[in-house]
Amino acid sequence: MTTSASINLDLTAQEIISYALRKINVTAQTEEPSGDDSDRARIELNMMLKDWMRYEQLWRLTEGYVVLLADISGYSLTPQPYRVHAVRYRNADGIDTPMVEMTKIKYWELPDKTTEGVPNSWFFDNQRNTNSIFIWPVLASPTTETMRVSYQRRFEDVDTLAETVDIPQQYLGVVGHNLASRLADSYGRSGGHIDRIIQRAELLLQETLDDDRESFYQFMPDLRWGA
Repeated sequence: MTTSASINLDLTAQEIISYALRKINVTAQTEEPSGDDSDRARIELNMMLKDWMRYEQLWRLTEGYVVLLADISGYSLTPQPYRVHAVRYRNADGIDTPMVEMTKIKYWELPDKTTEGVPNSWFFDNQRNTNSIFIWPVLASPTTETMRVSYQRRFEDVDTLAETVDIPQQYLGVVGHNLASRLADSYGRSGGHIDRIIQRAELLLQETLDDDRESFYQFMPDLRWGA
């Protein structure tokens, strides 16, 4: 016997929705969901993915860059990040220097936001429809300097049922079970079968989030007895 040698499994929104609705017996195993049920579930799927943006996920950790301009402190970011983790100033020689994050209040309290110099601080202004990153000081005469931005990207919207959902393969079962869990509440489903789906959905999500993080070890000296 041979394996498929394929690792490109993707599911459309309709396929995930059908899976979830069959899990809770809204749709029979041999039937397709109605248009109304599919549209209802698509809205729930979008809301669930937006809720999950608060979770830190390695696969959504992305790096972008902004070309720095003369005497400009604020830059719009495209696409819109959900959260910015770190910013580095890259000079004309390609050398990166980490910049320090400021709070909104600290940035507002700067006496002169147009002070010229090498940028060493940043502030991420995350608004409803737009977001920008502000730096301080500002460059007077940039050449090829950039700002490298590490950020958690947003989930893409599910606009149509035919679209592939913006998740990696390891999230297919997690999304399917958690969507079923949410739809069970919407459809008023209850009982032992639903309880098992809800428990499995919670377990799968926690296990996936625990797995989707970097292994990090930091050894610190024990200073209880002095240096």
